[in-house]
Amino acid sequence: MAHNLSSETLALAKQHDAVANTHLLQGLALLETNAPSSLRDAVECFDAAIALRKQLPLAANPWFRYGLIAGWLNRGDALTRLGTPTQLTEALQSYDEGLAELRQLPMHESPLFVKRLAIAWLNRGTTLLAFDTDRTAAEAAANFAEAIAAAKNFAAQAPGEGRPLLAGAWVNRANALIRFNPPDAHAARAAAREALGLTVTGEQTDASLAATGFQARHVLCQSLAHLLKNADATEPARGEFLTEATDAVDTGMGLARYWEAHGNQLFRPAANELFRFGCRIYQIYQPHFLTEFLLENLDPTQSADATGTNPAWHASAAEALWYMLGELHRDGFKTMNTPQFEKMLAQLSELRITNARLAELRASHQPSS
Repeated sequence: MAHNLSSETLALAKQHDAVANTHLLQGLALLETNAPSSLRDAVECFDAAIALRKQLPLAANPWFRYGLIAGWLNRGDALTRLGTPTQLTEALQSYDEGLAELRQLPMHESPLFVKRLAIAWLNRGTTLLAFDTDRTAAEAAANFAEAIAAAKNFAAQAPGEGRPLLAGAWVNRANALIRFNPPDAHAARAAAREALGLTVTGEQTDASLAATGFQARHVLCQSLAHLLKNADATEPARGEFLTEATDAVDTGMGLARYWEAHGNQLFRPAANELFRFGCRIYQIYQPHFLTEFLLENLDPTQSADATGTNPAWHASAAEALWYMLGELHRDGFKTMNTPQFEKMLAQLSELRITNARLAELRASHQPSS
């Protein structure tokens, strides 16, 4: 039996394990550079670590197996980043090897074992999404459900580390569900809301929670857009969807402005997408609030933390304004001699004033000649 191994045998096994760990660390360093050549080299390092650890008395020490699992999972990560269909298939095989080893770990002995189980399912689901087919999206959603179950167990033992892991599992499941054909918008909405429930209280102090919160809002807005377009939706339901969508945009943009004001621009790409969606949702469903939304985010005189220098936001704002101005010029004068005409003129004036203000802000940030 493995537990009866001599102290000399176990000491030699630990030496081999240390050598394997050197290969693993080299692979992780190469993984960090994220270039195709370094990723291929990383796979070779992980292969070396795996080959050594497969020879260890795994039943004698669960940490030997834990290290072996690390090799399989990181190998899958490197192959997924390389991204060809063959490499993605090989990545899935690596995750399956890791999951087979995980099933033999005594989960009750360490929360880290449970955490690694959640990560294995998360990584496998991410690889499945990279295939971009209906079948793999469905399988990915199932993998993320497994990740959620494991992450819940880990969060119960280590709430501080477990909360962001669980939130990430929920947002990944939401992302898989919205990629169904047709999208499972109701389930994606529910999953995104679960993620936001875990992130919202820590988004201004924890950058990882903020990143997940932006992702959750993005999927939430996508799901609500699908639900708003559903011809079978009742008017009360549409009102609920619209309120939730604008709340997600407004809180997300407030979060983006907060991090920008504190010198962190890492979330700018996510915020750009959210701002573009906000322009669209207000333009279509609540045009009377469009100018307020634009100025709150772009005009420092309207909001102290407004980001008036973001060219992507200005481009989206200009597009929305010109679309609205075009609509009013084309259709508005049909309301002449009606009570709606004065309202149309007031709206046209407001759009022109806002357009001029944004042009002024853009000009103020242009480098002087």
